[in-house]
Amino acid sequence: MEQQRYLEVINYLYSLQRFGIKLGLHNIKRLLKLLQNPEEKFTSIHIAGTNGKGSTSSFIASILSSSGYKVGLYTSPHLVDFTERIRINGAPISRERVVEYVEILRDEINLLRATFFEVTTAIAFKYFADEKVDFAVVEVGLGGRLDSTNVIKPAVSVITTVSFDHMDVLGEAIEQIAFEKAGIIKEGVPCVTGCEDEKALDVIKKVANEKRSELVVLDEVAKFELKGIDEKSVKFDLKTRSNFYSDLVAGVGGSFQVRNSSLSVLAYEKLCDLGLAKFKSDFVYDGLLNVVKFSGLRGRLEILKEKPKVVADVAHNYPAICQLVSELGNFKRKKTLVLFGVMKDKEYEKMIKKLSEVVDFAVATQPKIGRALNCKTIAEIFKRNNVEAIEIPDSDKAYDFILDEAGEDDLILVTGSHYLVGEVIAHIERRKIEILI
Repeated sequence: MEQQRYLEVINYLYSLQRFGIKLGLHNIKRLLKLLQNPEEKFTSIHIAGTNGKGSTSSFIASILSSSGYKVGLYTSPHLVDFTERIRINGAPISRERVVEYVEILRDEINLLRATFFEVTTAIAFKYFADEKVDFAVVEVGLGGRLDSTNVIKPAVSVITTVSFDHMDVLGEAIEQIAFEKAGIIKEGVPCVTGCEDEKALDVIKKVANEKRSELVVLDEVAKFELKGIDEKSVKFDLKTRSNFYSDLVAGVGGSFQVRNSSLSVLAYEKLCDLGLAKFKSDFVYDGLLNVVKFSGLRGRLEILKEKPKVVADVAHNYPAICQLVSELGNFKRKKTLVLFGVMKDKEYEKMIKKLSEVVDFAVATQPKIGRALNCKTIAEIFKRNNVEAIEIPDSDKAYDFILDEAGEDDLILVTGSHYLVGEVIAHIERRKIEILI
């Protein structure tokens, strides 16, 4: 019976996608008021950015968890199960709690025509308050300024990177996108950023100045040096203004995780400077190394299978695909095959062109979501870029096919979308996937 109630509630939640994405804080404020403003009852860290915000959020949560704190983590989208979005010390929210909170909110949801993300955000904040977390690490859903999460007054804000994505919503110019991300900067609240784009950084600096917010720029206050990399981890030295960390190891693959984990260390040090957390370098080492255990982070250059090696990565825009292609040198392989699915609002032609530089064979597929690009279009673009390609709409069948095609020493890359990675993980692990938003 409990399972039946959960399925009914989850289907109801997913039905809210008919209201689309509504940028603005009116609905979330109403929902939170009904719940007696749970967002005011914990110390939060707020993370925005085009790429790297999921990993950075997970690293921060992991460092704080290893410090012995009770730490909430709110991220999106999920890969297989809705409950992955809302975690405490790595453990997902129970299905019973999801049912309980939706029932409290249902009348108000219907009245407001609240969106899926607005409701999920309210549930997360209520859960963290009820569980009396010491910290909540909150990842922005889209943009920043008008995102539902932007009702919190965090102790520290973090902006990872700013590049082109969601231009239909956030604007065509990099300065417009940066302005939306910088909308999470609050009056007098320090902000840490890894932004490298000069135009975007100028906008962030201007907003920080207006808000009298101390801005900590990664490349101005820290130096890091890559010491070693393998398929599952990256080792580096990090020097910040106050500490030197020799031979840090981030427990996920990819040299780009050096920036994400360095940014998370700066955010942790800032919390310690503010007297909100107790500093110990051991917590940094432990948190970065055990990020998967302490946060549940998945789908970042994750090896799902050996012989042939299957690597899943949630790269879902052009800058992330460029990073991914540059990391493939760390994987020994004979041929490279890609299983690719992408949303139609992405720069998919550029993404496919970049992948075509390293790929020998492509299977185009279509995640089960309305925003997915037709796989016929994907296959045609691969062929135009001189890559042999076929289309198989169903991702389960597409994965089984590409697995049969690959030799033992080949590499299969699953990428292009969180949704595709989630479907493939569910298929491999024989789990039932929930519709993704």
